[in-house]
Amino acid sequence: MNEETRRFVHAGFRRYYSHTQLKLPGEVWMREWGFVHFDRYYPAKVVMRRHKAFNTDVELTNYIRENAPAHVYHSAAIYKYPAAPMGRKEWLGADLIFDLDADHIVSVEKYSYEALLELVKRETQKLIDFLLNDFGFDESDLEVVFSGSRGYHIHITKDSIRQLGSTERREILDYITATGLDMDAFLKPAGDDNLTLISEGWGERLLSGLIRFLHDIADLPDEEAIVSIRKATGMDKRQAKDVIRLARDKTVMNRIESGQIPRFSRLPAVWAGIARSVTRTVRVESADRPDEPVTSDIKRLIRLPSSLHGKSSLVVKPLEIDSIADFQPLEDAVVFGDSDTRIRATRDADIKLKGEHYRLVEGETVTLPEYVAMYFMCRGAAELEAL
Repeated sequence: MNEETRRFVHAGFRRYYSHTQLKLPGEVWMREWGFVHFDRYYPAKVVMRRHKAFNTDVELTNYIRENAPAHVYHSAAIYKYPAAPMGRKEWLGADLIFDLDADHIVSVEKYSYEALLELVKRETQKLIDFLLNDFGFDESDLEVVFSGSRGYHIHITKDSIRQLGSTERREILDYITATGLDMDAFLKPAGDDNLTLISEGWGERLLSGLIRFLHDIADLPDEEAIVSIRKATGMDKRQAKDVIRLARDKTVMNRIESGQIPRFSRLPAVWAGIARSVTRTVRVESADRPDEPVTSDIKRLIRLPSSLHGKSSLVVKPLEIDSIADFQPLEDAVVFGDSDTRIRATRDADIKLKGEHYRLVEGETVTLPEYVAMYFMCRGAAELEAL
């Protein structure tokens, strides 16, 4: 990013912050704050200025409006002395934070940006379901935020969770990602030929997943069903045929739907294989877990909701839980206008914003709406072209 481009982008960020009502966390004065500025080093060298503290919301807001940083962060933790060096801050507690990012779920090179965002949104919805139904949080306890780039953050600020240590927070992750869970532990004997699946938490999830799995198998032609079962569970062809027979037996399926699971005594791999398949479908996928260092790190910094992401120009957007399904980040997180902006492409790049697809070819000069040009400049794919 050359100097002229940096000044243009910085001016755009300054305009945004000059009129935006920032969504600040509670206890602003007890949190550490960190900033990356549009200084002479940016973006070749990212310099984090942290260990800052502000006495009031107004003081913090004025600082952000005056400096218009490329990135704004605050601590999940609250401290007695937030501006002190780390060893002398005196930790008092921390919000529970989850960070789901697309590159923790799949190989990002294989997917378009839009597809990545859709994948990580589904994982976020699964995580919300765990938090509400298995851990008993209320919707009002959760703040869901689009990260401004490739993922979502969930903040839980209840006083009852603030004293959880790193070990307890990691146990929450283990549960939602099925790490180390013994699926057989959810089964208990129920007569000579059946087992009962404990109908709460993971037991309930396994049962509903098992029912869906078997119904899907029953509807497939034999050869497709065999391929699907073997791919999902690793069973051999004979075992897969036995599963198909079970899935198409209405009496057996009625029992399974009531929570009675066949022992599969002749096929010990059947339950294990199906349980593995169901678990992979139900658990939250993000490199086997959401970004663990963020959740278990009780002194971590996280992006400020309503701030701008300096590598995309998109807003770190707070969301209502019931609006997540319809949220389209490449439309709804765009904040800049559509005035003509002339840029020169420094590398090939493409993006779909506000329903329109834009493509750059290295070396070309084009005039684009400001919100598109800002995105490409923040991504390092273009420089401002002087008229």
